[in-house]
Amino acid sequence: MKIKRFVGKNNKEAMYKLKKQLGSDAIILHTRKIKQSGILGFLKKPLVEIVAAIDDNVKKPKVERAYKKEFNRELSKAFNSKLNNNTNIIGSNNNYPRKKENSGNENTTNDDIKKLKETVEDFISSIKNKEVLTLPEPLSYYRKKMLENGVQLEIAEQILSQISNDIDVNSKDEDTISNIVRYSIKNYLGDPYKPTDGQGQKIIFFIGPTGVGKTTTLAKIAAHYVLEKQKEVGLVTADTYRIAAVEQLKTYSKILNIPIKIIYKMQEFDNVLSNFIDKDVILVDTAGRSHNNKEQMEEIEGLLNTGVNKEIYLVLSAATSTDTIKEIIEKYDFIDDYKIIFTKTDEVANLGVILNTRAYTNKRLSYITTGQNVPEDIEIINLDNLINKLIGVNNNE
Repeated sequence: MKIKRFVGKNNKEAMYKLKKQLGSDAIILHTRKIKQSGILGFLKKPLVEIVAAIDDNVKKPKVERAYKKEFNRELSKAFNSKLNNNTNIIGSNNNYPRKKENSGNENTTNDDIKKLKETVEDFISSIKNKEVLTLPEPLSYYRKKMLENGVQLEIAEQILSQISNDIDVNSKDEDTISNIVRYSIKNYLGDPYKPTDGQGQKIIFFIGPTGVGKTTTLAKIAAHYVLEKQKEVGLVTADTYRIAAVEQLKTYSKILNIPIKIIYKMQEFDNVLSNFIDKDVILVDTAGRSHNNKEQMEEIEGLLNTGVNKEIYLVLSAATSTDTIKEIIEKYDFIDDYKIIFTKTDEVANLGVILNTRAYTNKRLSYITTGQNVPEDIEIINLDNLINKLIGVNNNE
């Protein structure tokens, strides 16, 4: 195992160095801010340190790349073999088809093409069923289940290969192996973040792409603070791009009997904070920005730089593909610390995207939402229930 330390001016620079030296298969062990060295170091912006590890004995190729490379090589070989041996298809002295001489040759040609097609189809089938990493049979079963439930191959194999390296699973019974796998996945997911009541006013920002349910999620958490914790709460919305979002939040503010302020420019936020000086908690609904719009992302960054005692939640939909999630979290890498909320978990059968996101961000999971009802359909993520779904176990069993 190779362990290396990377330091950058920001998280993006440190991650770039990490990926350049260790590649995308590296596992992040921890991330922290460190003071710069020297007498005046305390006056300078802190650096970001990332410690990562990679197995230097095993290089795991990406499945898609390995499949494609082998497929192209074998397919080319098969076609060249057929074409070179069949002069009725390709003429020996030119590059165009010759005139068919008789029906017998035509039948032979058709038979050859049919056989070639069957060969290619058999090869494709074998490639699809091919397993890149050899695991003991009990762990291969869990890999299959995790893939079926949306976990990325590289992440499933990171977890299971570590078990294989540390434990002789072939000597364990089924229940023991199940418990080991559960423990390993749980350790990989980390402890969910549970908000605590600290001293002083807390400002909570909700960020994320359009259509993930930020406003409804904010309303659920607002109700929790008002009804269960009896806190003084103020609402702020910067989502003036959607009239429906403003009206929706106004409705919730009336029901909960809490004030709401609307800001049209980032500069107005300081005035809002002065008006809410008596509030225990301020919940801020940011506009649903496209993660591909640089200008809009800069507006979000400016808003997040205000306030002192703050929490930031990145709200994501469980119905979003992992590839899109990767794009989203890359655009939010200017944020040093945030927690993750997954919405719409009741609308999807596979929840592997949650484990994938945890792996790619190394940020703590927090709430999940399980429906549209306010305030009921929200809870701190239950890792045991999630793991059951990832390994194909019915939670009712």
